[in-house]
Amino acid sequence: MTNNLLTTVEAAEYLGMKKSYLHKLMMKKEIPFYKPNGKLCFFDKDELDQWLRRIRIAPQEEVDRQAIAYVTQKDLLK
Repeated sequence: MTNNLLTTVEAAEYLGMKKSYLHKLMMKKEIPFYKPNGKLCFFDKDELDQWLRRIRIAPQEEVDRQAIAYVTQKDLLK
């Protein structure tokens, strides 16, 4: 598991953000991190990948298909 842990600087670089913004996310407890000795913070790379994928924006074609399926289903229930 140690190979998967990143420092704050490495995590910010991995996520493509400034270290200060990463600190802001940490203070708001919006991103998962570990603080084993109460000083240094570490990030699990797999958890960062999951965090990046937490909000998916669907392409318009997919939204349209879902809307048609929803409307069609409602019509069948009438």
